[in-house]
Amino acid sequence: MLTEIKQATIGILTVFSALTLGACGGSGSDDPGSSAPELKSGVYHIGRLFSDGSAKEGLSLISPTGNFVANLDTRSYTFGNVAFSASGKISGEIVEYILSPPWKLTNGTLSGQVVSSVQADLGAQSGNLTTTSVLLRNTDFNGLGVMTFEAMSGTYTMSSPDNISSITINSNGDITGGDQAGCAFNGEVVIPDKTINVFEVRYTAENCPADSDEDASAEDRNGDFFGLGFLSPSGDEATFFSRNGTVGWMFKGTR
Repeated sequence: MLTEIKQATIGILTVFSALTLGACGGSGSDDPGSSAPELKSGVYHIGRLFSDGSAKEGLSLISPTGNFVANLDTRSYTFGNVAFSASGKISGEIVEYILSPPWKLTNGTLSGQVVSSVQADLGAQSGNLTTTSVLLRNTDFNGLGVMTFEAMSGTYTMSSPDNISSITINSNGDITGGDQAGCAFNGEVVIPDKTINVFEVRYTAENCPADSDEDASAEDRNGDFFGLGFLSPSGDEATFFSRNGTVGWMFKGTR
């Protein structure tokens, strides 16, 4: 979980006390002629309640294209898509990437209800496992104004105890980069809506060696990645979550 998101969370789990587990998908109207508030794209707090009573907090990104990502654990990333009906019903498909180890992919479905333009009740189901979540739009991370390639351009660096990764975003949206282990990244950033602080990223990773810490072979770590990201309120930090169909990766770099 990102520290900034955790510090900015305004009692999201308290919201659970005002909900019942049946609320997801249970409110709103199925009348095709009725209308509901449109949930804004952007950066969201997410609080998730599991069927065993445990709970987690994290963040979620919703792109104007309907692409979706949620992160509540450093070893788990959930990717998918969301669609909204006129009555505010939410539906979608998701894949959760879990580093057990090894990496495990779990498919599931989304359902839920838009509460307001900045809040939604969300449910996920995979087999017999169900979870209930609350999404609350993060005001701080959604107040950047206009997002452009020129404003994003620069080199972002992420350091860990055993590796340094860097990503350069050019003024035309192209991505280049790599890490100390030998990985090379080439791709592009797409800005679906300049007024929304969510960008999409597509890149190819090549020459990556195996990573024993993440229980990933060289073959696992290479290939075509797709993900979603956002900028910090200062604009000096870029974060994105991406996956290639086998493994997931979070990049959080500062320029």
